[in-house]
Amino acid sequence: MAREVKPGMTPAEAERIATLSAAAERGDGEAACELGDIYREGTGGVRYSPKAAFRWYARSALTGHPRGQNNVGACYEHGIGCGQSYAKAVSWYRKAAAQKLAYASSNLGYCYLYGHGVPADRAAAFAWFEKALEQGDERAAEMVKELGG
Repeated sequence: MAREVKPGMTPAEAERIATLSAAAERGDGEAACELGDIYREGTGGVRYSPKAAFRWYARSALTGHPRGQNNVGACYEHGIGCGQSYAKAVSWYRKAAAQKLAYASSNLGYCYLYGHGVPADRAAAFAWFEKALEQGDERAAEMVKELGG
């Protein structure tokens, strides 16, 4: 972690990173996911590091944490800290969507809409966007309207 720390990290930031890291090492999926966010954004006193973000998201995903699973899917979809693989992205989005994570359902909708990792299928895309909207992703409303109209 030392080379990923920004010069001037505050004691509070260092304590937060240490606390999250310890929790993640004990198998806390939420803590690992939060560390992934920190490294993806380059905040909290650490340098931007796509590879570190992917590692923490993967650790979170492997605990079964739905947001971690969704974020691993996004990393694979966009090649963030790993090799791009639409098929792997879809697989991880499905795991998160099975736990009713609305953003994962939307992400599957986009995969079906654009044929990323699955055959392009507007009807399947519409169904995933509808599910995402039902699960609380208000961003999906526009896609439901566009595809259903």
